[in-house]
Amino acid sequence: MIEPIGEHNTDQTAQAGLPSADGLSAGAMLRQQRESAGVHIDALAGALKVPVAKLQALEADDYAAFTDHVFMRALASSMCRALKVQAAPVLALLPQGAPIHLPPDRAINASFKDSGRRTGKGGSLEPPKSRLVGIAVGALLLGALAVAFLPLPLDMGSQDDRPTQPVTPALSAPPAPVAQEAAATPTAESAAPAPEAQPVGATVEPAAPAAPEGLLVIRAHKEAWIQVRNGAGRVLLQKTLAAGDSYTAEGDPPWHVVIGRADAAEVVVRGQPMNLKAVSRENVARFEVK
Repeated sequence: MIEPIGEHNTDQTAQAGLPSADGLSAGAMLRQQRESAGVHIDALAGALKVPVAKLQALEADDYAAFTDHVFMRALASSMCRALKVQAAPVLALLPQGAPIHLPPDRAINASFKDSGRRTGKGGSLEPPKSRLVGIAVGALLLGALAVAFLPLPLDMGSQDDRPTQPVTPALSAPPAPVAQEAAATPTAESAAPAPEAQPVGATVEPAAPAAPEGLLVIRAHKEAWIQVRNGAGRVLLQKTLAAGDSYTAEGDPPWHVVIGRADAAEVVVRGQPMNLKAVSRENVARFEVK
């Protein structure tokens, strides 16, 4: 016996989205993989160029937040590629797509009369509904391919593709001269020549500048994810700072810095506070300290 297409697709869609054998749903698996990689959700959303709310809805298994399941599956696949994990286990738990519902009296083996192709007196020439459905499905597939081939992946150990804005330190003002040279010389008619004095500039040495507290200091007012790499590309720090935590860069510049939730952090470069809004995009700051 051949079942109607509508009922078969409904059963297949109902089976999708069920928890896996280990009890984790698709959203829980994505959230677990992201937290294991140490990637903040704001930084991942900035790399995928999607709103943070979409990733939060996907991790919470809120499928109603997506207009179609094709885009949702493409976004899940992009997250897996960015985190360098297998996408097949996650995609197996997501819905396959919206089912096609047929009237209860129409099955595969039922007779079909195409009234839309009739010609003659008063005939209709409008295209059949199946062609419109095919066009809609093709448009959805094109949208999924466009999302799947976005510039990825997010590699935490490699150089960021986006140009970083260098932070140029302010030039210190030259030290003022300690003393001015004598404007006049003693005349020959002096009764007794004064003893020759040594130049003042030769005896007084300029004071050495005090050692800075830290060339680069990052403080977190709230929870914020940070990554610091040196000029050779080696990761010096990659972690989430809790509220009240701070980090002082070690070694010599340059440093490449990425801060998720830039509004929750404060950066001090050579004793001067830095304006993170000027180097932030979607609340993710990227800059270089030379």
